[in-house]
Amino acid sequence: MPFSDDELPPAISSVSGSGLRIAAERERVLLVAHSNATAPLEAHRQQVLLELIDTSSSSAAERAGLDLVAVLDVSWSMQGEKLKKLKTAMKFVISKLGPMDRLSIVSFSDDAKMLCPLRYMTAECQQQLIKEIVEEKLVADNNTNMRDGLETGLKVLAGRRHRSGRVASIIFMSDGQQNRGGDAGAVQIDDHDVAVYTFGFGADQGAKVLEAIAGNSHGGTYYDVKDGENLSVHFSALLAGLLSVVVQDLELTVWEQPDHSNIEKVDPGSYPTIAPDDGGRSPVTVRFGELYRGEVRKVMVDLLLPAVGRGYSATVLKAQCTYSTPHGRASSGVLGCVIRRSRSAIAGAMDTEVKVERIRRFQEQVIGEAAATNDPERAYGLLREADEALDVERSKSRHPLLDMLKTELAKLLELAKGSWNELFAALLASKRSHQQQRYGSIGDVDVDLYKTSPMSEYVRQATAFEKDPSRPPPSVEDDVRLREEAERRRKRNSRVWGAPDERRRTSGLWAWAAVLLCTALAVAVILAGTAVFAVFLLYRPRTPYLAVSDARLEQLQYGQGGAIDYLQVSITVLAVNNNSKTDASFPAVDLAVGFNGDDVALLRAQPFVVARKSSLPLQYDVVSAGRALDPAGMQAMDEALKAGVVPFDLFGKARTRWKVGVFARLRFWTRLSCRLRFFFPGNGTVMPADRDKCRSRSP
Repeated sequence: MPFSDDELPPAISSVSGSGLRIAAERERVLLVAHSNATAPLEAHRQQVLLELIDTSSSSAAERAGLDLVAVLDVSWSMQGEKLKKLKTAMKFVISKLGPMDRLSIVSFSDDAKMLCPLRYMTAECQQQLIKEIVEEKLVADNNTNMRDGLETGLKVLAGRRHRSGRVASIIFMSDGQQNRGGDAGAVQIDDHDVAVYTFGFGADQGAKVLEAIAGNSHGGTYYDVKDGENLSVHFSALLAGLLSVVVQDLELTVWEQPDHSNIEKVDPGSYPTIAPDDGGRSPVTVRFGELYRGEVRKVMVDLLLPAVGRGYSATVLKAQCTYSTPHGRASSGVLGCVIRRSRSAIAGAMDTEVKVERIRRFQEQVIGEAAATNDPERAYGLLREADEALDVERSKSRHPLLDMLKTELAKLLELAKGSWNELFAALLASKRSHQQQRYGSIGDVDVDLYKTSPMSEYVRQATAFEKDPSRPPPSVEDDVRLREEAERRRKRNSRVWGAPDERRRTSGLWAWAAVLLCTALAVAVILAGTAVFAVFLLYRPRTPYLAVSDARLEQLQYGQGGAIDYLQVSITVLAVNNNSKTDASFPAVDLAVGFNGDDVALLRAQPFVVARKSSLPLQYDVVSAGRALDPAGMQAMDEALKAGVVPFDLFGKARTRWKVGVFARLRFWTRLSCRLRFFFPGNGTVMPADRDKCRSRSP
């Protein structure tokens, strides 16, 4: 039976309408779409990445009040240093909560006990809880009944009499395996407004159960706390998020656009989606719950664009998010994702943000597979392969998220050298963090993936508190005030003040000398420009370039393991010099053949000269073997072989030099980037349209 003993807010006297003013509501969630700017006329699939970015301010008046239940393991295994760390962590939590927040503490061993109901964290209440509950009633004894502890915490929140607009969360901490009361991981958490954040403390923690508890809630994550680490540091990262919530009940709705697109899939990770009642594919609604200040949610939408007969700009997707704030229900504007259908668009091109998100999701998949192996050697192998693949992507693109993914893999590979239990816990914590797109520590608070800016500050405060618990950390109100003051100072210091007015001075000899000098320079520039124009008319210089004159896919052997076992392509590239009065040299030619973003072969040439008004053919016989493709590449190759048209990208650059009379030596890089689509299986010839427009360009 739920409890109904939560402390109610104090009575508030009525305020006349003229005495209360609320600023105009602004958007708290920014909705952004990432996609290719252009798409070919043929029917094909396109991915659109939608980002929902929390832009809430740090004002204390903005955030929602927090109802937090701390469910704490006090079984025998928590004796000694662990219990001491738990008490320090709870003192930090109590000290950080503000007067608008409520806290309840539940302990469990053989069974669960509610040590105090939900109470507002006034200064008096904080001191009382620390002295009477944390210091005196958190005593380690007996077994570990996780289920009773979890169910008691849920009852505390279910029985609240005052719940409107409040963030409801549970901190669930345990250091051992459940050995009494049944499986806590099987408890269904029906209330979608409650997130359960689990903390596994030490090497003997029940990682699988703790991750399942977090996964059964809406938005919960699992924190892996290693032996010897300070629990308060990990608690602090979560608390920083919970004490910054402005946006609640966040929902995203996505519509396809008839005649321009069809939605094939909306993938928000582990968040629930609601499909149309009529069984159609549009609109689709995603439920996210609350957002921490500065958090981001990413949704991948797979679209099928139909074939069209002409180029035009089309809105292929519309999206809108709605949410609640302390001021009521709000919504963003309707976002339209526009793509230009064009004959010149490159099929298979991918927006950078879309590609990076695909890489993140691939890493999430690998981490899940590693956790499922139950084999440290196999898990290490999977992580090592993912790390090598990530290094390749990082060499192509410098993106902050790729660096964070690298740090995450480095930590997991380090843990893989130790015990399986430690690695398994970190893998589950990392997987849950990716699924929720929310921070969850993997035994190291320095891994910044999904970490918001307030979290780093709270971690610093918790570290200082561990060193000297007698000095309480700043309150949440102090944090807000300090951030607002820092922002005001930043704005004040960023102002650019004009120079003071100077006294007028009469023009003298130096002023007239400056005027004469400027006049002479202007005349010289005009004469030089006239001379250059005359030379241009006489010589009519043209930039040398590269052009594909022929290409053929001779052989392609694609194995079941997702690798190009053998590839042979013949490509003829013409080096063209259309200058009528001078030869052109090509000191360097660096080209490459690629498939779906991966390099397959490099094409180079020694320096050579092309005579005036002529061209020189460069014959390349490309042979490549044993080139493994990533999952996206394998999917692209499968689709290409089914369609009977296999695309390869030819790209790179060449350095060109030529003279314009005796006046100047010109040097330019000319860059080539085109797609060659071969009929295969078939005669292996390239589409004529691809060949004809495959020509380099210079800036």
